[in-house]
Amino acid sequence: MDLAHPVTVILIAIATWWLSTGLVLAMVHRAERGGWRPVTVLGLMTLAGAAGVALMLEGGANPTPMGSYTGFMGALLVWAWHEVAFLTGVLTGRRGDCPPGLTGLARFQAAWRAVRDHELAILATGIGLWLLLAEAPNRFGLTAFGLLWGMRISAKLLIFLGAPHAVSDLMPRGISHLKSYFNTGRLTPVFPVLLAIAGGLFLVLVLGASRAVQDYSTVGHILLATFMALAIIEHLILVVPVSDTALWRWALPRTQEAKPRKEAPQGSPPLDEMARLGLPRKERADGRLGMSET
Repeated sequence: MDLAHPVTVILIAIATWWLSTGLVLAMVHRAERGGWRPVTVLGLMTLAGAAGVALMLEGGANPTPMGSYTGFMGALLVWAWHEVAFLTGVLTGRRGDCPPGLTGLARFQAAWRAVRDHELAILATGIGLWLLLAEAPNRFGLTAFGLLWGMRISAKLLIFLGAPHAVSDLMPRGISHLKSYFNTGRLTPVFPVLLAIAGGLFLVLVLGASRAVQDYSTVGHILLATFMALAIIEHLILVVPVSDTALWRWALPRTQEAKPRKEAPQGSPPLDEMARLGLPRKERADGRLGMSET
C-alpha cells in the first residue's frame, strides 16, 4: 500500500476520525455508567496524551510521509485527552445552568465561565506544543492540533449564537448543563461567515497538497484538508435536521437507544421547567400543558 497516495491518506484520515471519536465517546459513557471512575479514565488518557506528545516530537523530527502520519496521530491523542476531560465534566468551568434572563454580553460572559478551564487548558497545551515544535522540520502535527482547536472554537460559537440542531443524543450527562447555553431557536447569521472561513481554509489546504513537491508535505496537507472537510460536515450537522448518532451507535450504552427527540411546540415551556412545576409525566412527555393523547 502506498501511504502517500491521496486516496489512501483520505481513507486513513476518515477512519481515524470515526474510530477516535467513537473510542472517546465509549470511554466517557462507560465512566458515566459507573464502569470506570472519571478520574481513572482521565488517568488512562493522560498516559495516551503523553504518548501523543512523544509521537508529535518523533513526527516533527522526520520530514517523511510516516513522520506526517506520526505527528498527526500524536496530535489526535493529545486532543483526545482534552475531549475526555471535557466530556466527563472533570475540566469544564463553572457548573450549573445558565442564569435566567441573561442576554448579550452578560450571556456570553456566563458561557465563557462555563467552559473557561477547558479552553485555558487547551491554550496552555498549544503554547507548550509550539515551544516544542516551532522549529521542527515537520510541523504538520502541530498544525493539526491548531486546526482541531480552531474548528472547536468555531463550533462553540455557532452553538452559542444559534444552531437549531445542536442538541445531540451523544452528549454525555456530565456536561448536560451546557445545553442551557445553546441557542437552538434560530440559525445565526454568522453561520455563513464561519462556513466561508472553513471552506477557504479547506481550499488553501487542497491547493497546498496539489503544489507540494515532497511526499511528507502532500500527506500532511491531505490529512489536514480531510479533517477540515469533516469539521465542515460537523458544522452542517448542527444546523440541518440530521442525526449523527448512527455513526457512533456502537459507542453508546446498549440500554441507551437513540430515540427521536420530541420537541415542544414553539411557545411552550421547556420540559425540565414543566418537571419542576410538578406536571404529570404524561403531560410532560410531549411538551403540552393540560393536553393528553386522543
